Amino acid sequence: MLVTFFLICAAGAGAIYVFNNMGRNAVPPVVDSPGGAGKAGEDDYLRNGWRRDAASVLKSYVDATTAEEKAPYIIGGKTSVEKLNDYYGGSHIDDSDTPAEAFSVFDLSMEDRKRGLFMMIYDQPPQFEMREFFRPVASLEVQYGLVDADLLLSSVARASNFAMEPVRVFAMFKKTSEGMKLDWDMFAQTKYRSFRNFIEIPTSGQKGVFRIFVVEDVPDQGKTVAGIRTYRIADPANTTDSTRINVKIDSEAGRSLSIINWRGNKEGQPITRTATVELEWAGEDSPQLTISRFICWEFLGLGGQDASVAAH
Repeated sequence: MLVTFFLICAAGAGAIYVFNNMGRNAVPPVVDSPGGAGKAGEDDYLRNGWRRDAASVLKSYVDATTAEEKAPYIIGGKTSVEKLNDYYGGSHIDDSDTPAEAFSVFDLSMEDRKRGLFMMIYDQPPQFEMREFFRPVASLEVQYGLVDADLLLSSVARASNFAMEPVRVFAMFKKTSEGMKLDWDMFAQTKYRSFRNFIEIPTSGQKGVFRIFVVEDVPDQGKTVAGIRTYRIADPANTTDSTRINVKIDSEAGRSLSIINWRGNKEGQPITRTATVELEWAGEDSPQLTISRFICWEFLGLGGQDASVAAH
């Protein structure tokens, strides 16, 4: 009976000990991050997971047909409705010519992806309308260069006249606290080639903000002008849309751009950078293209921030 009594007491004490210490040494549950479990999940999201989110946002944006419907999917959200209406004239917006399914993934550097920046590209090469591709055949004299083709033959026989322009669109995304968002400014600039339209048609007093590639270039006609540096600026997607621009060294833009100057430096090599600038056609009789404001390095709203706006 004494042995039985001691066994019962020992069992009771053991039960009390287990009850009192239950859960103290339990392994805490693993909380999944948005991209998966812990660091491995985050790495997997940066490699592949972002593609699903970006494709979903892009499709929703493309399928939407009004500014109000599109705004939730772009950086700036509802505050961008007025900007979209001004750009499209408040009319029906049809983006079916660049379907989301036709965009392909473009992997930015891992450093950019860690900053929440991602990218997809729509790339349609030049296409020929074969129904209209019946060009006149030049005479043998013209073909062998004995006689120059007249203006009419030169124009109607040129193959480029029957080609549809290539279309290259950059869809850039930023992961925000509200989820993945599309950068509309880059999308619209590259799709509608607004940079090319701006630089090709001088209009006194006209201004525009553009995302560009910029590199120091040689001056026009190779003539160096004291106090002036020459740069070449180009559209990021359509790099053939480019032009030279002269900038005063002692101007705000000149001081900002000076970090990529290479001409005159020993062993200098051209440095191409991304930037966001405000361009203006200055002058009345013969407008000249100028950088009226250097906004930031990188693309505004993505890696760059307008310092003048942030200060206010």
